[in-house]
Amino acid sequence: MKTRNSLLIGIVIGLVLFGFFEYLELDQTYGGIIGALIVGTLIGKIIGKDSEKYAFFSIFTYNLIGWILVFLLTSDGKIALQYGGIALSALVGFLLIMVFFYSIIGSFGAFVASNLSRNKEDEGL
Repeated sequence: MKTRNSLLIGIVIGLVLFGFFEYLELDQTYGGIIGALIVGTLIGKIIGKDSEKYAFFSIFTYNLIGWILVFLLTSDGKIALQYGGIALSALVGFLLIMVFFYSIIGSFGAFVASNLSRNKEDEGL
């Protein structure tokens, strides 16, 4: 139950951060890295041990949802979908690579956060 709630919280927080960075017109690379680190750290602290795979899944999910919404709801996304073809394939391929990159960064953040919290618990003994 704790894991499922953590994944849902991670996805919702990630979508809020994604929308916030999109609203601020922050570069997607920096916004994605910052969002992945925040969500990964949060999941790592909540779940603890073996939280990397859950952080990866959560970050991957909210990035896919966010980019699909960007493509469907913005004029630039509609133009890209309208032209289609090789350009759209290259854009989708690039976005998938970036989503994997963000997910790996977030998983690393979850790993570090879970190890730091575990070390603090061990010191308290």
